Amino acid sequence: MKAEVVSVRYRIPLTGVQAEKLRRTWPNGEPFYPYEKMERYLEPLLVEDLNWHHYSGDYLYFTVYGGDIEATLADALKVFEERLALLEGKRR
Repeated sequence: MKAEVVSVRYRIPLTGVQAEKLRRTWPNGEPFYPYEKMERYLEPLLVEDLNWHHYSGDYLYFTVYGGDIEATLADALKVFEERLALLEGKRR
């Protein structure tokens, strides 16, 4: 029997500002920045299971799938770097 790696779970640290902005909600409790919004920026990368809720600490968790996990991770990190910088008001 042979096992094969098909997905890896990662986490990246968030600054306090990034975590606060990602966790903002509208007055009705709906997230201001839902997971689906970040997922749209990641398309067509095989990245899923985003999590940045208060119980996850100041981290953004995500899972990378596919045959070339390292390349997908590198591409995802570029997207996260750009999007998280924008949350802090920084332009890349």
